[in-house]
Amino acid sequence: MSVTRELPENAGFFVTHRWSILLGLLALLILLDGFDDHFVWADTIALWGLSLLFLGVVGATERRTTLRLIMAVPVVAWFAMILVSELWGAKMDGSLAVVAAILLFGSMLISFRQLIGPVHSEYERLSSGIFGYLLIAMIWGLIYWRIEVAHPGSFNLPGDVGQQRAPFVYFSMITMTTVGYGEITPAASLPRMLTGLQAIVGTMFVAIFIGRIVGRLK
Repeated sequence: MSVTRELPENAGFFVTHRWSILLGLLALLILLDGFDDHFVWADTIALWGLSLLFLGVVGATERRTTLRLIMAVPVVAWFAMILVSELWGAKMDGSLAVVAAILLFGSMLISFRQLIGPVHSEYERLSSGIFGYLLIAMIWGLIYWRIEVAHPGSFNLPGDVGQQRAPFVYFSMITMTTVGYGEITPAASLPRMLTGLQAIVGTMFVAIFIGRIVGRLK
């Protein structure tokens, strides 16, 4: 049975289509990641795009809830570190990576809440589920990337792939969908275990997600 939530008549476009907008922004950020080794401005745009994404997720969280407050704290820290880095040239890469990981994980959990909670539109529930699915792929890809940066040789990589982030997000997506083209493969025990676990998570998520959507539409 579908559970819907009534919205005020004067609700704005973002309120009525927030998860669709966030899904589109996330898809653009993933595509933009593929240009970070071609254009110097790609990283800057991706950084501010990610900032908008985090703000959007906080805005999409139910008002006057503990979860919204918990998400707002790392978002404030994120923007503070960006300003310190931009205005004073401080190196904040490590701290930004940690806060980004926290925010991405929190964003994923918030999107999953939409699968079981009341929503005003089943299309928004569908968008939030796809959003969460892509976030899983992105988070796993960032983990793979950091493993390779910390321990070079953890993955068998094509000759034209260095330590860019995009190839590992791509590897994460094809692992999650169990396509596995084979040009990137894990070469160490930890990456092998993580890829196997991701394939299981990806398969289970699709099965559960489709079941929830079909069940809601009946």
